[in-house]
Amino acid sequence: MAGLVDVENLTVSFRSRRRASLFSGGTPPTKALDDVSITIEEGETFGLTGETGSGKSTLAKVLVGLHKPSSGMVRLDGRNINYYSKSDISYLRRNVGIVLQDPVRSLNPRLTVKEIIAEALIAESVPSRKFDERIDHVIHLVGVTPELLQSHPRELSGGQKQRVSLARALVVPKRLLILDEPTSSLDVSIQAQVLNTLKKLKSELNLSYLFITHDINVIKYVSRRLGVLFYGKLVEVGDTRTIAAKPKHPYTRSLMSNVLTLRKARPRKTILSEHRPASTGCRYRIVCPYVFEKCAEVPPAVDLGGGHRTFCFLPMT
Repeated sequence: MAGLVDVENLTVSFRSRRRASLFSGGTPPTKALDDVSITIEEGETFGLTGETGSGKSTLAKVLVGLHKPSSGMVRLDGRNINYYSKSDISYLRRNVGIVLQDPVRSLNPRLTVKEIIAEALIAESVPSRKFDERIDHVIHLVGVTPELLQSHPRELSGGQKQRVSLARALVVPKRLLILDEPTSSLDVSIQAQVLNTLKKLKSELNLSYLFITHDINVIKYVSRRLGVLFYGKLVEVGDTRTIAAKPKHPYTRSLMSNVLTLRKARPRKTILSEHRPASTGCRYRIVCPYVFEKCAEVPPAVDLGGGHRTFCFLPMT
């Protein structure tokens, strides 16, 4: 059964900018995403986690049309997206919005809050006579007070900046909203306020979310299903609480164990130290404590039931 968004066998490759030598033949492309398949259902929050460099933000940029797939397919509401078609990219951007990790960098410091939100209306060719009505409606939804409309980003708190980013993303109605580390730059109390606002918006606007974060505790709070990426490869996907309680891939287990270890001293930090991936076979095998000869091959998907899949020859028991 098709979801709101279906990603099938998605690969995104980038060539190194380093100049090739005369005899090297050029450096091989780096696969930021490698044969990734996920489905985001209508009205759900799908969580995506993994270390820095795992491909989370690359997937987000594909879904808003900022990167083109090297191979594979993306469908939005049953429509195959041709990334070389202007009409398809326009359709994608009308229906998919994104809120970036750092609101400071994403908000133009020269513009007022009202002008920043209006940018999205101008981009969608909304008649100017409707600007005030649309802006008043969306700031009420996200919790931005009218008094802030004439303020500049430098005058706002971190939480206020993130709410302005939400308002800009939602002033033109969307089907899917991508949240790329939306709370990582906020302190704990403001983080909770923003998460509660996101839950409220999801219900009121019938939104679907792709929620990207390093913070497993946040994902457990907001998402129903979870995908785990390791250097461009999906290693586990399924019910969030099931994966958090009983991870089946060694990398996921390490990720969850790291959360528990750091919870007392630094509860918000859930980033593991960087691992060097294998170039062939299972990418995790260089550091995996359970590696054996079969791991030199690419592991297939193992169906564990209930939509839970892992990509490992020896799923954890």
